[in-house]
Amino acid sequence: MSRSGKLYLMALCGGADRPSPALGGRTPFQQAATPHLDRLAADGRTGLLEVIAPGIPPESDSGAMALLGYDPAVHYTGRGPLEGYGNRYWDPEGHSVAFRINFASLNTATGRLDRRTSRDLSDEEMLELVAEILDKVRLEPDVEVRLTGWGRHRGILAFTSRSRPLSGEVSNTDPGFVKQGPFGLPVREHENRPLPARPLTGDPGAALTASLVNSFVEQSAKVLEAAEVNARRRAAGRKAANLLLVRDGGHLLPDLPPASARISMYGQVPAERGLARLIGARFTTAKVAPGQSEAAFYAELLPSLLGDPAEVVFAHIKGPDEPGHDNQPDEKVRAIADIDAHLIGPLRAALGPADTLVVTCDHATPCAAGIHTDDPVPIAVAGPGIRPDAVRRFDEAAVAEGALPISRASELMPWLAKVKERS
Repeated sequence: MSRSGKLYLMALCGGADRPSPALGGRTPFQQAATPHLDRLAADGRTGLLEVIAPGIPPESDSGAMALLGYDPAVHYTGRGPLEGYGNRYWDPEGHSVAFRINFASLNTATGRLDRRTSRDLSDEEMLELVAEILDKVRLEPDVEVRLTGWGRHRGILAFTSRSRPLSGEVSNTDPGFVKQGPFGLPVREHENRPLPARPLTGDPGAALTASLVNSFVEQSAKVLEAAEVNARRRAAGRKAANLLLVRDGGHLLPDLPPASARISMYGQVPAERGLARLIGARFTTAKVAPGQSEAAFYAELLPSLLGDPAEVVFAHIKGPDEPGHDNQPDEKVRAIADIDAHLIGPLRAALGPADTLVVTCDHATPCAAGIHTDDPVPIAVAGPGIRPDAVRRFDEAAVAEGALPISRASELMPWLAKVKERS
């Protein structure tokens, strides 16, 4: 039994979707066996939430920010700063700028670009490539470079200077995202080649940073092309990780008031760790280990969630997102069913009568789109003081008929606080 009076907020990464011809016109939530999510919907209130605003597809960090009560349209300063801050790549005494990167594969003969290197870089391969880049790439003497890789193709790049201002107001070299203010907007139909970084303002710091990015990308590409890791990958018939794509830069951290409750966050994304540090929350890395099944991971995660002493326990559950990116609706259905059976079901059974459970999504990743979209996401909330509505299923169409009195993700925590005061 969990401690009473706690809020559990489960964000199913990229779970929201659109009707799919491959599923007979149903969404993955409609197709999957979800008896526990359906029971949650029947026991509580449901609805659809706009995560940020029309035309702005959320990422996992901005989605988490919104669900925890901080409106990204007001507070967000970019993925890069949160990633860099989460990895402690931020110098309070100097000028820092940070970026999200992808380890990509560029076929120099055909010009064909795989933006994610087929998602199959191991942690050991990444560590070796990062070490070689840091050893061999040289930028200007007053610029410190920090680089890391994580999660099969992702990484973080940061520059710091104690003598000259730097700026995140530079364009992305990743053609799959266009920078619009602090947001990186995914581009479904994009050029299949890397782009040069360009300054987006007349600020000398932007011109300097764009030059640094271009030099770093060019030098690192030569290092990667000759790397022993990539020689082994080619020999095994795998794509070489021979290019870094840079996006979503920023030089300012969000100005966020401390959380009013004790919050504990479980996730995989360094940007979420950065968000946790900024609001005074505790962060725990929680991801499927190599070779581990999702069912085993959920069984391992559950006692940590239930035993956590925080008042609010937030968990970012990755399973549905990558099948959405890879247009694998059947795999997304399986991922959702596993979450229902091995996480939501046991979690609901363990909660006490004073506990509240929220299940929603941080963003939509429709299989047919293959990218994050601004589609609203389903939500179900059950707990003390929450009167059930007439909805009996957890899916996009069903919860659209729900009676949840909020329509934006950033309104969720204030509304729950008012419910708690009344109950």
